Amino acid sequence: MRASIQGEEDWLMKTSVQRGKRQKKSDRILSSNQNKNAIMCDFALGPVDRLAIEMDDKWGIDVLPELVSVETAQKYGSAVAKMNAAVWEEDVEETRTRCEIVIRGLRAMDAEAERLGAQRASTEVWEVEIDGKLFGVMKDGRSWRTIKEQRPELELLTLREVGLAYQAFQESKAGEFERAVKQSFEGAEITYIKAKEFDDPIPF
Repeated sequence: MRASIQGEEDWLMKTSVQRGKRQKKSDRILSSNQNKNAIMCDFALGPVDRLAIEMDDKWGIDVLPELVSVETAQKYGSAVAKMNAAVWEEDVEETRTRCEIVIRGLRAMDAEAERLGAQRASTEVWEVEIDGKLFGVMKDGRSWRTIKEQRPELELLTLREVGLAYQAFQESKAGEFERAVKQSFEGAEITYIKAKEFDDPIPF
C-alpha cells in the first residue's frame, strides 16, 4: 500500500471514506456562482467517481474499505479527507494531486482485497410475483445498483425492509388474524390480503 501511494507521507488517521460529490452538469452550466476554479475542481472528481463506482459494482457499495487492513482503510480515509478539503477550498492543483492519490488508493485497496481472497458483492436475489408485479429480495442490499441494471423489471427490497414490513404487518389486525390461523392450521400460508382492516372479532 505504501509503495503504491508514494507522496502521501503524512497520512492522517481518519476513517471517513466519503468521496467529494460532483455537481450535476446542468448545475455547472446554469449556476452563476460557479467560478473557474470550482468547475475545474468539480471535473477533477470525474475519474475518481468513475473508479469508485467500478469498485462499488465489484465489491458492493462502500464495501471495499471493509475488506482491507485497518491501516490501509485509515490511509485511504485520510486521502479522501484531504481531497475533499482541497475541493472545498477550490484549490485546483491540490485537488488534482489529491484526486490522483485517491485513485491510487482505490486501486491499492482493490489489489489488497484480491490478495486477501475477499468475496465479491453478491447479486443473488429471491424473486416473487404478486398480482403481476415482480419483487426481488436482495441477499446483499449493497449490490442494488448492479442488480437493478441487470434486472430493471424488479421492485428491489432488502432483507431488512422485508423484516420491517412483516413486523408492521404482525402489529396490525391482519397480523393478529394470521397468527390465529397458523395456530389453528399448521402449515397455513397467506396467499392474499385485502386492503382493509378486519372489523370482526376473530372467531377462534
